[in-house]
Amino acid sequence: MDNVVVWLSEWFKRKVSKDKDISQYLEVNYFEAGFIDSLGIFELILAIERNYNIRFSEKHFQDRRFATISGLAAIISELVITGGKSQ
Repeated sequence: MDNVVVWLSEWFKRKVSKDKDISQYLEVNYFEAGFIDSLGIFELILAIERNYNIRFSEKHFQDRRFATISGLAAIISELVITGGKSQ
Protein backbone atom coordinates (compact mmCIF):
# COMPACT_ATOMS: atom_id res chain seq x y z
CA MET A 1 0.00 0.00 0.00
CA ASP A 2 2.93 2.36 0.56
CA ASN A 3 3.62 2.49 -3.18
CA VAL A 4 0.00 3.42 -3.80
CA VAL A 5 0.19 6.23 -1.22
CA VAL A 6 3.32 7.54 -2.92
CA TRP A 7 1.66 7.41 -6.35
CA LEU A 8 -1.45 9.21 -5.08
CA SER A 9 0.63 11.78 -3.22
CA GLU A 10 2.59 12.56 -6.37
CA TRP A 11 -0.62 12.85 -8.39
CA PHE A 12 -2.10 15.30 -5.88
CA LYS A 13 1.17 17.20 -5.62
CA ARG A 14 1.14 17.79 -9.38
CA LYS A 15 -2.48 18.99 -9.22
CA VAL A 16 -2.39 21.02 -6.02
CA SER A 17 1.07 22.52 -5.67
CA LYS A 18 4.51 21.19 -6.42
CA ASP A 19 5.73 22.86 -3.22
CA LYS A 20 3.05 21.45 -0.89
CA ASP A 21 4.02 18.53 1.34
CA ILE A 22 1.08 16.23 0.59
CA SER A 23 2.20 13.70 3.23
CA GLN A 24 0.67 16.00 5.84
CA TYR A 25 -2.75 15.53 4.26
CA LEU A 26 -3.08 11.74 3.94
CA GLU A 27 -6.06 11.65 6.33
CA VAL A 28 -7.64 14.94 5.19
CA ASN A 29 -10.76 14.91 3.02
CA TYR A 30 -9.31 16.14 -0.27
CA PHE A 31 -12.69 17.43 -1.47
CA GLU A 32 -13.16 19.61 1.62
CA ALA A 33 -9.52 20.77 1.47
CA GLY A 34 -10.11 22.00 -2.08
CA PHE A 35 -7.43 19.74 -3.55
CA ILE A 36 -9.79 18.42 -6.20
CA ASP A 37 -12.97 19.51 -7.98
CA SER A 38 -15.59 17.64 -9.98
CA LEU A 39 -13.45 17.53 -13.12
CA GLY A 40 -10.39 16.57 -11.10
CA ILE A 41 -12.10 13.55 -9.59
CA PHE A 42 -12.78 12.18 -13.07
CA GLU A 43 -9.14 12.73 -14.00
CA LEU A 44 -8.03 10.99 -10.81
CA ILE A 45 -10.31 7.99 -11.32
CA LEU A 46 -9.19 7.58 -14.93
CA ALA A 47 -5.51 7.86 -13.97
CA ILE A 48 -5.89 5.30 -11.16
CA GLU A 49 -7.84 2.83 -13.29
CA ARG A 50 -5.29 3.06 -16.09
CA ASN A 51 -2.24 2.93 -13.83
CA TYR A 52 -3.43 0.00 -11.70
CA ASN A 53 -5.59 -1.77 -14.31
CA ILE A 54 -8.60 -1.77 -11.99
CA ARG A 55 -12.22 -0.64 -12.11
CA PHE A 56 -14.06 1.18 -9.37
CA SER A 57 -17.70 0.39 -8.69
CA GLU A 58 -20.42 2.61 -7.30
CA LYS A 59 -19.75 0.95 -3.94
CA HIS A 60 -16.22 2.38 -3.89
CA PHE A 61 -17.40 5.92 -4.58
CA GLN A 62 -19.75 5.67 -1.59
CA ASP A 63 -17.05 4.27 0.69
CA ARG A 64 -16.03 6.92 3.25
CA ARG A 65 -12.38 5.97 2.68
CA PHE A 66 -12.60 7.25 -0.90
CA ALA A 67 -12.30 10.87 0.29
CA THR A 68 -8.77 10.64 1.73
CA ILE A 69 -5.46 9.69 0.16
CA SER A 70 -4.79 6.93 2.68
CA GLY A 71 -8.33 5.57 2.39
CA LEU A 72 -8.23 5.64 -1.39
CA ALA A 73 -4.87 3.85 -1.29
CA ALA A 74 -6.46 1.09 0.80
CA ILE A 75 -9.31 0.70 -1.71
CA ILE A 76 -6.85 0.57 -4.61
CA SER A 77 -4.70 -2.00 -2.80
CA GLU A 78 -7.75 -4.18 -2.17
CA LEU A 79 -8.71 -4.00 -5.85
CA VAL A 80 -5.17 -4.84 -6.95
CA ILE A 81 -5.16 -7.88 -4.66
CA THR A 82 -8.45 -9.10 -6.14
CA GLY A 83 -7.15 -8.71 -9.67
CA GLY A 84 -8.87 -5.40 -10.31
CA LYS A 85 -12.34 -6.82 -9.91
CA SER A 86 -14.84 -5.02 -7.81
CA GLN A 87 -16.43 -7.14 -5.10
